[in-house]
Amino acid sequence: MAVALPEYTDSDFSDDDLSPLDISFNKASDHVRKITSKLNNNQLLVLYGLFKQSTEGKCNTPKPSWLDGRGRKKWEAWKTLEDMPSDEAKQKYIASVQEYDPEWGDVLTESKGNSKEAWVAVSSLRFSPEPDLVHNELSILEAAREDLGERVTELLTQFPNLKNERDEDGLTALHWAADRDAVSALNAAIKGGCDINAVDNTGQTALHYAVSCGHLNATKLLLKFGAALLKDEEGCTPLDLASDEEVRNILEGSQN
Repeated sequence: MAVALPEYTDSDFSDDDLSPLDISFNKASDHVRKITSKLNNNQLLVLYGLFKQSTEGKCNTPKPSWLDGRGRKKWEAWKTLEDMPSDEAKQKYIASVQEYDPEWGDVLTESKGNSKEAWVAVSSLRFSPEPDLVHNELSILEAAREDLGERVTELLTQFPNLKNERDEDGLTALHWAADRDAVSALNAAIKGGCDINAVDNTGQTALHYAVSCGHLNATKLLLKFGAALLKDEEGCTPLDLASDEEVRNILEGSQN
């Protein structure tokens, strides 16, 4: 399921009127338009949310209907950033573009010349804190979102009650893993005792999430471990939300 990025408009200011961070942000957003076809859906969603947060601030639009799977994913990518300051969102946006296209990151570094202040502003988030420290501090929901199966297993082994952990929208580790097609984390959460048919605040299961996003691998794994085709609060089963033909065929086959 393709994810449309926001429109990138040219700045009304010349580079001389902008801060080093804004100049780098504008260059990053211009570059994204050239590499959109090379990015996967999750990468596009990350960039969408960070761009909206950078340019408009905290999400202030109503949550789309569950039938609007694409709109809901874009809304959530923005909404999860909450009160993140604009400058921090811009830094993260630039760092993400550098990560997704390292060659562009090298070009950006060279173009900064001796502008040490500008480089520090956009690179510090990419390399700090250290990866091991981040891993050890991740919650079970964050680990599920990032597809860190070992971290999910570690947490559930030490704290079994985390299998019931939920965010403010009622999403469990299974929901987050299914949402991102994070198969390693999904498998770890299932084997760790998370309820495969747990529902969020709108009555949707992890299978609803996997199917509405067109995630084939997550859908197969959930069905393998007995996920049911339950109805949500709007009366929709995962089959009702399936827009991907292969996913739909798998769901229909599971009913036979």
